[in-house]
Amino acid sequence: MPRRASAIAIAVLAAATLVVAAPRLPQDAGAAGTWQRLLALQTTASALHTTAHPDDEHGGVLALLARRDGVRVSLMTLNRGQSGDNAIGPQLFDGLGLIRTDEILAADAYYGVSRQYFTTVVDYGFSKRLDEALDKWGRDAVLADVVRIVRMDRPWVLVSRFQGNERDGHGNHQTAGLVTQEAFKAAGDPNRFPEQIAGGLRPWQPFKIYIGGVRQDEAWTIRVDPGEYSPWLGDSYSNFARLGLSFQRSQNGGRYAPQLGPAPAFYARVASKVDAPARERTFFDGLDTTIPGLFRTLGQAAPPGGDGALQKIDEAVKAAVAAFTLRNPSASVPALARGLEATRSALRLLDASSDAAFALTIKERQFQDAINTALGIEVVARAQPAAAAASGPAAAFAPPPTMTAPVPGETFEIVADVANRGEATIEPADIAIEAEKGWNVRGEAVQPKPLGPNQAIARRFTVALADDVALSTRPYFERASIFDNRYVVSDMKQFGRPASAPPAVALFRYKTNGAVVEAREPVARREPKLPYGDAIRELRVVPSLALTVDPPTAIVSLSAADKTVAVTVDLLNNEPPTAGRPSIAGQLALQLPQGWTSAPASQSFAFSAAGERRLYTFVVSAPSIEDRKYTIAAVATANGRSYRDGYDLIDERDLELRYLYRPAAIDVRGVAVAVPSRLKVGYVMGIGDQVPSGIAQLGHTVTLLGERDLASANLQQFDAIVTGTRAYAVREDLRTYNQRLLDYVKAGGNLIVLYNTAELVPSRHAPFAGELTLRAEEVSEEDSPVNILAPADQVFNWPNKITKADFDGWVEQRGSKFWSSWAREYTPMIETWDTGQAPQKGGWLSARYGDGHYTYFAYAFHRQLPYGVPGAYRLLENLLSLGRRP
Repeated sequence: MPRRASAIAIAVLAAATLVVAAPRLPQDAGAAGTWQRLLALQTTASALHTTAHPDDEHGGVLALLARRDGVRVSLMTLNRGQSGDNAIGPQLFDGLGLIRTDEILAADAYYGVSRQYFTTVVDYGFSKRLDEALDKWGRDAVLADVVRIVRMDRPWVLVSRFQGNERDGHGNHQTAGLVTQEAFKAAGDPNRFPEQIAGGLRPWQPFKIYIGGVRQDEAWTIRVDPGEYSPWLGDSYSNFARLGLSFQRSQNGGRYAPQLGPAPAFYARVASKVDAPARERTFFDGLDTTIPGLFRTLGQAAPPGGDGALQKIDEAVKAAVAAFTLRNPSASVPALARGLEATRSALRLLDASSDAAFALTIKERQFQDAINTALGIEVVARAQPAAAAASGPAAAFAPPPTMTAPVPGETFEIVADVANRGEATIEPADIAIEAEKGWNVRGEAVQPKPLGPNQAIARRFTVALADDVALSTRPYFERASIFDNRYVVSDMKQFGRPASAPPAVALFRYKTNGAVVEAREPVARREPKLPYGDAIRELRVVPSLALTVDPPTAIVSLSAADKTVAVTVDLLNNEPPTAGRPSIAGQLALQLPQGWTSAPASQSFAFSAAGERRLYTFVVSAPSIEDRKYTIAAVATANGRSYRDGYDLIDERDLELRYLYRPAAIDVRGVAVAVPSRLKVGYVMGIGDQVPSGIAQLGHTVTLLGERDLASANLQQFDAIVTGTRAYAVREDLRTYNQRLLDYVKAGGNLIVLYNTAELVPSRHAPFAGELTLRAEEVSEEDSPVNILAPADQVFNWPNKITKADFDGWVEQRGSKFWSSWAREYTPMIETWDTGQAPQKGGWLSARYGDGHYTYFAYAFHRQLPYGVPGAYRLLENLLSLGRRP
């Protein structure tokens, strides 16, 4: 097909690779999966649903469109939800963004989404104003990203979750609604963002656009009811989508709430290029979505023979539907093969840059997917250490080989297995490995042979990675600081992807009924997860050495006599040993500000196995320090190479293993904080935060309190006890033994309760009554004004004098989940407010109870302390010292 090597063909193929990377569901295999692919072949309809964050999407509507109507459905999510809270671990910001990305991919598999897109904008926190979002992101910048996605995906209709007005609430939501409507027009204008046109994309204006969030008693255009039951899913589309939504555990804790009966949603059409009634039955009313109607709908003149070519495709699809049986889905394959060949014949008639060619290229992929599903074609490609396969009688009982992530320069094997589980014989042409630059793949010579029903073949490949091969575990998008509101994309070919493309893919090419068909599967590896068996991981390259330093941020009191910082370097070896020498050996040292010293100056290391790690401690001394940031960087040198980066592994259940890279460096901040004495602090960890590390930075001893401690330990030994972020939501033991904490306060203790959701019931868990509602107020603007309401209180005067200046330079937000009312025994300490919001006083409440102090503190310590915000440390020290006297 020589005419298809054009810019638009490249763009089509790039878009096609954005297929959701999630485990295949049973509903997408066998007869049910084949039937849904036959539904998709019968229509040319496509829709792009737009939202702001993961979990905003109307999953039931997506599932209805994709799984009942066969619509090609894509989902665009502006950001990755980086500034939400994390209910399953300590990761925040970019680490949380990686988690939420994979969570939505898991949900997409249930929705039936074929392509998931993200823009480059970053979730900077809850926002109540549209203008704040547009200011932080740049209106043209976010519009350019959305226009690019529309031009890549070329949907027939846009379906916006949001309206672009105050009804949407969150400023990010409003932006998604507004920019989607602007992109509807701008994407079709070649004068808007012409650099995209120069880069190979073409203008595209969808035919219609709808907005969601419309109520039944308002002016709506279409009523959609995903509560409809699906025989091939065994549940309603809405419930099936809710099951997918439950995988977004970091946000909703994995809740699955099925609903019986109708679940209607209403949408309003806000613009259209085609005539359609005021009340529509579907999003595609007024459009001919049949295959024979393709040229007419696109407004494109049919080439000679074009109408007849489309008719042949349509006839083949109808024949495949007629031949389909539940018992033997492969009975549809002869007709599907005719349709595939008819599609390829039609493509040869077309200019590769035409819209019809774009649609038929997608149809070609859909035919192959349908054939693979109907035949039950299964491609499995696993990497393993060289010569790892067992032989002899014991081989049948040997566990499958496992393998760590490979490093540059490593040699290993890939074994690709293919099974034909249909009832027709196929002719395998080849099994190949397609890989990125630096992957040198050599396959064993084999003679292709027919593959009968329920037969399998295997092929072995040797892979030698180049020394300079790319680290495919590294995301293609990064930012230098959490203060950056957009990611920098290192490879624009990857733009929009949820994650970097898999570096190696197994390709099975075969022939059936005269048509050549391809099936692809990313190469993976096995990783032991005993006693739960093995986890299957994408095969991606990691560095030979990875360095992470702790703490990521350190503070040093300006008044401290001994200005030292203890730096721990966690050195991880990924390189396997080679004959005659350890896997890797070298020197580890710190790069310090001028005049600073470390003890020791350097340390040697040697590793003998991949996966080994060791901790190395350095004590850094500074002759003097000022109120500013300093940087300490770690560097490991081995085999003539220097390693200066490390990563956090993000390993969550049901999600792909991800790597959050960061420089092996820490920021040291000189802070004017007075610490009169070392305190003993108990900490009740909630959903996970770095507040205990911040307390330790002040020089205090921190003890994490478990269930037995809360139940029976001597709590009076602690100068202060702190309950962490959302602890009352996730610690049943805290709720169970809460009275012991109140008794601790009454007897003279100092209890500080940090930000919590409505699981904290003041009338039950606090010493005096109050109200913390499900929709509690928050102040999202990190630079919001602050008034001190109780300036004479000890907490503002000792050991540190607290002023409004201590609230400068805060990160991401002021605080969240403020009490709405409280008993007179509480004293509100400060007030603050977002633009247009009434002053909020319920975020910091203090009360004397018996001989002790009770404090509810909803200001975001968990976001400030990891980034060395000086005022946050001064406030923290004063709160911890409430049990002491000046």
